[in-house]
Amino acid sequence: MISGVLQADADATVAYRDRLAARAGGRPCIGLSWRSSNAVYGAQKSLALTDLAPLLRARPDLFWVDLQYGETAPERAEAGDLLWHDPAIDPLRDLDATAAQYAALDLVITTSNTAAHLAGALGLPTWLLLPAPGFGLLWYWQLERADSPFYPSMRCFRQTTPGDWAGVVAAVRMTLDSELPPKP
Repeated sequence: MISGVLQADADATVAYRDRLAARAGGRPCIGLSWRSSNAVYGAQKSLALTDLAPLLRARPDLFWVDLQYGETAPERAEAGDLLWHDPAIDPLRDLDATAAQYAALDLVITTSNTAAHLAGALGLPTWLLLPAPGFGLLWYWQLERADSPFYPSMRCFRQTTPGDWAGVVAAVRMTLDSELPPKP
């Protein structure tokens, strides 16, 4: 793993990893965040959890963890309750617990939001879902790179057509299937 500029508390991470292991039953643990609350670009950087549901349904051999800040119960119910939400973690009020949760995961998949920056700063394997250029793309994700010069452990998956999250989700699924092949 690439070392990050931030480090989660080691004891809290071990405790959280044990907590996940008890629920995941040996499955790899993947954290997921899908929307941004940015007042200017949030809508363009966000997708619905239902857009990700085909990915989650296709890979029941993975343990999916809700990293989205804010209320997610209605979205999780609409998507079929395919990911686990830990009510003990409040990413808006407890950054230490949130960092330990992230550090206990095998992978973070997120849109451009706080989760992306925290996971990247922790040096965690992070897959970033990005909108197509053209609406004022934030400079730090750059246009011609599939990685991030600021977060070496990050990989970028970009829309080729504005609003086409299905293509991004398909690319993530292909990469996930290649790097973490489904278990029979």
